[in-house]
Amino acid sequence: MDGTTTPEACNCPGCSGDADGIIATMLTSAADLIGDEDPLTAEMTGAMFVAMIDDAPDPDGISPMSHGLIPQLAAQGGTEALALLAAIAAVAPQPTADVATTAMNALAESGTPRPKWADEITDEVTVGDCWRLDDTGGIMTVFAVGFQRAGRTHAMMIFVDHTDCGAAQDIALLDGDKLPDALDKLIETVGTTQIRLDPADLRWHLEQALDARQVHDEDDADLDDEEFDDDELDGGLSTGDDFLIDDGTDDDLDEDDGPDYPVLATLLRARLATIPASDRPAAPHHDDDDEVIDPAALFPGLLGRTPAAIGRGRPRSAPARKLPPKRKKSQGPAPVYRLGVELAGSEPPIRRQVEVVGDTPLETLHYVIQSVFDWDDSHLHLFETSYGEFAPPGNQTRHPSERKVTLEQVAAAEGETFTYRYDFGDDWEHEITVVAVTDRDPAASYPRCTGGERAAPPEDCGGVLGYANLLDAVADPTHPEHADRREWLGLDERQTAFDPERFDADRVDQRLATLR
Repeated sequence: MDGTTTPEACNCPGCSGDADGIIATMLTSAADLIGDEDPLTAEMTGAMFVAMIDDAPDPDGISPMSHGLIPQLAAQGGTEALALLAAIAAVAPQPTADVATTAMNALAESGTPRPKWADEITDEVTVGDCWRLDDTGGIMTVFAVGFQRAGRTHAMMIFVDHTDCGAAQDIALLDGDKLPDALDKLIETVGTTQIRLDPADLRWHLEQALDARQVHDEDDADLDDEEFDDDELDGGLSTGDDFLIDDGTDDDLDEDDGPDYPVLATLLRARLATIPASDRPAAPHHDDDDEVIDPAALFPGLLGRTPAAIGRGRPRSAPARKLPPKRKKSQGPAPVYRLGVELAGSEPPIRRQVEVVGDTPLETLHYVIQSVFDWDDSHLHLFETSYGEFAPPGNQTRHPSERKVTLEQVAAAEGETFTYRYDFGDDWEHEITVVAVTDRDPAASYPRCTGGERAAPPEDCGGVLGYANLLDAVADPTHPEHADRREWLGLDERQTAFDPERFDADRVDQRLATLR
């Protein structure tokens, strides 16, 4: 299809009785774009229509935009139509973008004048600094990224809610030169930590967050039901209002007069498509009406490792097995469990071996793991077992309390395994295996660490991939982030580089001593 031939009439918006009104509205919107020099304004217009009109084909293969509105615009002709086609082509996914481009080129070849920004909008978009900011409670993460094209800069901030399956909550669009001040404001007023991300890693996290939000939006209502009005084309800003603090200035980030989320999400997806993809596989977001959905199992990494879907009240899955009863006094003292704990995805492996008594509550085991991995217990966590999932008491989740369940209840025999997840942003997944079940050593104090390999990653470094990037930067003096990463680790000029191979048994023992 060349993008200019109108297909046989169907029920899509382009062929329905509402087509003339829709086309007239679109052309009216495009009239203001003709003299505008900034292509970002055109992209926002294109994003509005792409978000409003789902181009998914029907059972007959007819797509509302590709087979309806785009050919109708091309048939109308004129600079306004060409401008709209260029705007849609710049932000639409494939194959819609190709159809719009073909139609636009056909109009241009016929002599239709092009708007001032038509050439610039096709220039390469380059990615600037990529940042991740986590609040201290592990509830919200803000991703920030700057873009540049033809000497113009802009930035986007994406607010991700870990209590809502790691879904994107809101998106902010702002001038590129305002991004540093916006990040400083978050750090100062909210108490966030900030780390630099690799662009491919940023793309992976954001696509998962956008996909999670899309699933939720489709559950609640179709995007066609979202309200769009002409005011959305004025630019401006949209942010996560609950996460930012109003300081009373006119340029606060929490103004609520910018484009709606679907428009900014469309623009963001177009930007992410220009970033190299990560090798990390995408994670599914299950949405089967016949199944009970467990939010804590939906997404690895940043997405979905929440103890519960607090924001949406989604039910957790039922345990696969009935939890055995607790040990009775008549059964005598509990044996000692030797556990192998390995940080999933670490290469070379980061491991610890600990010994704890079998009737240790999972709540205490949480503190043991925090101690041997040198974590600070500053984020949420969750135990995943074959008997269900257990979380801290009093945390407003639907999961049973970890305080009431013991180790030997969830992993009674040698060889059994379960998982401990910490920090649903970085998603540190600890694979726990019962190595042996033995009698107590009268001369020993429990819990105790009996071995380990390699240093644990520092808090808030971005998960396994972020840690690998951190190690690359601090080990290479020529790395562009070498000084920044050393400063983040607290290393001054007199100190040696961070040693990932060092296992500090003495420090681990000191931390465990408080639990004996």
